[in-house]
Amino acid sequence: MATAQEKQFVNQVDMIWDGWLNNLKTVQNFQEDLQQKALQAFSYQKELLDFSVKTLNTMEEESKKVTKDWNEKIQSNVKQSRINQNEQVSEWLNNIQDVTERVQLLSWNPSHALLDLFIESQKQLEATIKKTLDSQQKERTENFKKIEELTEQMKATHKGILNPTKA
Repeated sequence: MATAQEKQFVNQVDMIWDGWLNNLKTVQNFQEDLQQKALQAFSYQKELLDFSVKTLNTMEEESKKVTKDWNEKIQSNVKQSRINQNEQVSEWLNNIQDVTERVQLLSWNPSHALLDLFIESQKQLEATIKKTLDSQQKERTENFKKIEELTEQMKATHKGILNPTKA
């Protein structure tokens, strides 16, 4: 039967190695927390980009609405002023509308293209980082299992070296 001193010795060896293993677990948990924070950052970026797209679309719709209202008011004013709307006035109104539409296209297309580029880049970066993080997680899990096995072996070896009568 094991004496109290031998039990204390075994407990101390176990405590040393279990403490070391728990410290490794803490580091691993910290790494997992960092991974989650990185993934959360992508979620926040996606929300920001979605909001930007929505805002840009709203601004574009409002701009088109204002332009349409403006054109209707001009045409209404021309009709009300009883100007004989000859070919020249009609051509002038058509030219204004054409210029307005082109300006809107030139104004909104680059913004949409830039947002599309940001969204696509964000998706690609997120996919790459997720793949990398998944790979790291898998490797950490495999390595940690090996470390746990090694720790058990080290406990047994340590006990055998310090207490050869029980080995």
